[in-house]
Amino acid sequence: MVIKSLSLINFRNFAATDIQFNDRLNIIIGDNGQGKTNVIEAIHLLTEGESFRYSKNENLIQLGQQNSFVRAQVFNDELDYKLALKLTNSTKNLLINDKPTSVNKLRKISSVLFSPESLNIVKESSDERRQLVDQLVEQTTISGIDVIREYRKVLKTRNKLLKDITEEKITLKMGMDTLESLNPSFLKLASELTYLRITALNEIRNEVELALNNIHSSTSVKFDFDYIISEKNHKNSNLETVIESLRKRMTELENAELKTGVSLVGPQKHDVIFLYNGNDSRFYCSQGQQRSIILAYKMAQIVYHQKVHGFYPILLLDDVLSELDLSKQESLISTLNQTETQTFVTTTDVTLLSKLSMDKASVFKIKNGQVVV
Repeated sequence: MVIKSLSLINFRNFAATDIQFNDRLNIIIGDNGQGKTNVIEAIHLLTEGESFRYSKNENLIQLGQQNSFVRAQVFNDELDYKLALKLTNSTKNLLINDKPTSVNKLRKISSVLFSPESLNIVKESSDERRQLVDQLVEQTTISGIDVIREYRKVLKTRNKLLKDITEEKITLKMGMDTLESLNPSFLKLASELTYLRITALNEIRNEVELALNNIHSSTSVKFDFDYIISEKNHKNSNLETVIESLRKRMTELENAELKTGVSLVGPQKHDVIFLYNGNDSRFYCSQGQQRSIILAYKMAQIVYHQKVHGFYPILLLDDVLSELDLSKQESLISTLNQTETQTFVTTTDVTLLSKLSMDKASVFKIKNGQVVV
């Protein structure tokens, strides 16, 4: 998959910009605050349907403007796609080849992001690790996007119902009757999403370990994971076991849910623990080792995506090279030079560019929301 061109209109600090990209490596340089990351963010919006900055729509629109546009020409599977995204303060409209569509249709257009924030996921909240796995599920399973979307909808409905019961906005009998009718679909989707996560992690585990050993070439490293449901490890559980575990937990926590007014069971409460030589990486790894795990995970995600779909996702590296020590820089750069994926790199340190293979590269300098080189 290749993005041939990108057009930005009233997007953050870009008034009107057109960029023709290299099929292989695109290096975006400039001082801080000039708009480098905005280019990466625009690509992420088109490929993943959301910003990695968790921005409201209004933050994506240039000050004083009512809307913004992001457009791209994408080549994949011998077909050209025209992607367009129109943003207003309250709406986000996506078009493929001038026809309205939804983010859920972007099954063959995806990206993998490296950012300074992503390097710290191991020690961040469990929500960050769940999101990391859910992106893998969305990109590499047929039903992943739909299951995640439907689960979020039924969870929102269930939480609203529990809150109404707790606050006595509806009678207890009416609330319990409604809850009883909703629980089967909630349990089904919760179990499906949980099992999709477990399966995806098991599928990618060997690739992560291989990448981790490439990073630490002088030592042998074992990688594994635990999938925690109510303090129990379910990494080897089948779908039936997951269903029974969640059903039992729903019964155990029914009174607590009615008291707190929120769902206490489901994938939103699970945790993923990465194991480094058998130890919980949150507590027994240095910052450098924790970053190695995420670096290896992302590398493995790219390789696994290619195995599943037959093509590589677009790779986005937002000012991440400067966050890595020399050995990790060299490992990542070696992967970039060997993997046939279109890559976008932002950096303020031009000395890092000498380490990248420049035979198939283009350099763009960004200043005040404009491409000046």
